[in-house]
Amino acid sequence: MRNGLRQRTGTRQSQTQRVDPKVVLGSHMLQLSGIELEQLIQSELMENPALERMDDFEDSISIEEILQSVAPQELKPGSTDREVQRSLPNDSPDVDWLDLASSNDSLWDHLLGQMRVQVEEHQQDLVTYFVGSVNDRGYLTCTVEDAALDCQTSLEEAEAVLEKLRTCEPAGVGALDLRDCLTLQLRSADTDAERLARIILKKNWEELVARDKRAICRIYSIDENTAEDAFEVILGLNPFPGESFSRHNSSGTTKHKTIPAQPDIIITLEEAGYLIEVPGASPIHLRVNPEYEKRQSKLKKVRRADPAEVRHLNEFVDRAHRFIDALTQRRQQLARIGKYLVENQGGFVRTGEYRFLVPLTRSQVAKDLNVHESTISRATAGKFVQIVNGDTVNFEVFFKPALRIQKMIEEILESENPSSPLSDERIAQMLEDKGVSVARRTVNKYRDRTKLLSSRLRRSG
Repeated sequence: MRNGLRQRTGTRQSQTQRVDPKVVLGSHMLQLSGIELEQLIQSELMENPALERMDDFEDSISIEEILQSVAPQELKPGSTDREVQRSLPNDSPDVDWLDLASSNDSLWDHLLGQMRVQVEEHQQDLVTYFVGSVNDRGYLTCTVEDAALDCQTSLEEAEAVLEKLRTCEPAGVGALDLRDCLTLQLRSADTDAERLARIILKKNWEELVARDKRAICRIYSIDENTAEDAFEVILGLNPFPGESFSRHNSSGTTKHKTIPAQPDIIITLEEAGYLIEVPGASPIHLRVNPEYEKRQSKLKKVRRADPAEVRHLNEFVDRAHRFIDALTQRRQQLARIGKYLVENQGGFVRTGEYRFLVPLTRSQVAKDLNVHESTISRATAGKFVQIVNGDTVNFEVFFKPALRIQKMIEEILESENPSSPLSDERIAQMLEDKGVSVARRTVNKYRDRTKLLSSRLRRSG
């Protein structure tokens, strides 16, 4: 299987060499979040003098400035440090990603910020895929094999990128289950109690869940106080690291709630029907500088035009057109996906109730919209949809059938009495009342997948 993945990677690399620059730009732009897209636009506006934002039209560039910008950099008189600084790439050592982070970053923005500076350019697809597959509790909802296949890369490379994600803050993020999450948080165990706690998590899960301290004492020949210290360490860990990513209010106190993600698609219900909005940067706010276009048109009629000026004009005018076209295609593609959700997940989009979710795959969406599956993957990975009731949900909700039951179980447990946790049998009956028939053992399985503590561990006090 790994050889097959490598072979596909080699095929992709050979194909990429022949890909149209417009296609490459469109694919790259499609996978960006709203914040990343705005950063890309700002960078392009700085680098391409032929591209303008609507607000900047009154400062439109002059013919003299066009002519001055044509000469090679080394021949320009009076080149300033400011010009050199503007040419720095986004990953310049002079740029601290923390300085670029928004004050209201979501968990996913926070993870992307950490990951972008740790990986190579060709691994960015994997970063987007993995971060987009982290749920609001901080757990990974995809497999390494899924990521490797969908991103058309080797299993080894996918594993390497995932390992970097699992070192990000908050500690425990990217875990596969509760046990893995708690173990990750003790990766840098310093004290004897922490080291013992890590060993117990890895080797004695059943005894831990049963709170069988006597068994732990017997297995490791330790006294009860030592075992108690290790248990206290474990119970002090965060089972839901994603929810611990909180913001501070103006008074300086912490508000313990998940920071809302910025939606990439907003769906509202008006009197005339559903309205689908793609917020953020719009191509109507950009244009090709008219002076550049006039100068380009004029030089086409000149027999002995300056070759350097012609190259300069053609390069930047064409680049500006490609950029605006790619931005237009991105908005159109996201709008089409939003319309598809309304048509195929209407019950959930309207109410936010997970019992209305129907099974859906990226391949099915791609087939129905007549696009390649990788297009849907890029358009949805790491992105969010704001539905009619105001909730903002990760796109993964629509593509992971298990999440429907997981979310319903979460909703039930969040409303339970902490002093009297619900049993698996009772949860199964409550799901049955909602029209979802599952066995008790299935509830237990999904409870584990949802990384929820057993009723014994959830008991308060």
